[in-house]
Amino acid sequence: MIPSKIEDIIIKFLSNTASSEELDFLIENIEKKENKKIFKSYIKTHFAISIAMHKPNTKKAKKEFLLNIKNEKRRGRLRVINSVVKYAAVVLIMIGGAFTYKHYYDINQSATSNTKIIPREGQVILQLENGEKQIISGSKPIKNIKGKTIAKSDGTSILYENKITNDKKLVYNKLTVPYGKKIDLVLSDGTRVTLNSGSSLKYPVDFVKDGERKVFLQGEAFFDVTPNKEKPFYVEAQAINVKVYGTSFNFKNYQEETDTEVVLVEGSVSMQLNKSSKNEVQETILKPGDKASFNKNNKNITKTKVDTSIYTSWIHGNLVFRDEPFKNIIKALERSYNVIIINNNKEVINESFNATIETNNESIEQVLSYFEKVYDIDYKIIENKVVIN
Repeated sequence: MIPSKIEDIIIKFLSNTASSEELDFLIENIEKKENKKIFKSYIKTHFAISIAMHKPNTKKAKKEFLLNIKNEKRRGRLRVINSVVKYAAVVLIMIGGAFTYKHYYDINQSATSNTKIIPREGQVILQLENGEKQIISGSKPIKNIKGKTIAKSDGTSILYENKITNDKKLVYNKLTVPYGKKIDLVLSDGTRVTLNSGSSLKYPVDFVKDGERKVFLQGEAFFDVTPNKEKPFYVEAQAINVKVYGTSFNFKNYQEETDTEVVLVEGSVSMQLNKSSKNEVQETILKPGDKASFNKNNKNITKTKVDTSIYTSWIHGNLVFRDEPFKNIIKALERSYNVIIINNNKEVINESFNATIETNNESIEQVLSYFEKVYDIDYKIIENKVVIN
């Protein structure tokens, strides 16, 4: 006889109310013979009822089932195991689908439209202290206005000479990354930075011995800061200042987004308002696993515990969305793929979605096809722009 706990969790799974712990428990116990049988029975019954209630809209029933499975997979709450896939296939056959689970789940499926999007080309630009701009491409040395080599580049990364000077004047460079690209940067103190698409970073060519270590960010970057107890590292982004004690963290501050976010992976940082209304510094201390969010409208800072891998996945070529508003997903896709997306569907603009996208392996057409099939979001490609209706 099947334990009541398993039965309760199966019911919660089918109603999309199971917690991650309950789903883990279900996965661990689903291979038992008696559990397999009851699981299969519940799925058949569940969708028989759905068909009866929504008949003749079998397309909708299929989509709801697939969306449920896909959401759980995307959340990382359900590892796809053979038994679940097998029962999913049985249900799809029952509801008349030539649309098979395998066809749905294959992320490398071709897009529904034969029209291809040609991504716009952009260049990584380095601006020197006098305003002169250099295009970063290929392997070559980077020279200052006097012709002295200050860094080396291979086109995907820039490495500055590791040194601290006795000079009193700071000389700044500014690195700007266009949509569709990202770049690695090693500063002169050894601090490593990965700069995301649509971002820029202003930083000293050499850090001064008696001065502070401070850089200025617009957009998004991941920092792995070289520790120095006597010289904390600062990242400034408009109204926010992050004080770093030697650590790794993600900092996101896109101008078009309402929130500025700092996610701490390791070490210790504090988020500070540059100046409050009372002319006092407000400080929020973060521990590993914390996310601090500054709302640009109400000027409040909130702190929550998060899965840091979601916020750092872009470094490895992935976009991970969990309960993310569609308007934010659109902007992230525009930045990653360097495309223009026009959304005319006002109904979905504030709806939240789950998705995991491998930007290095999946084209924008495949991503759009996924949203079309799973979430029934229609799109067309017009004059190299994506138009969502």
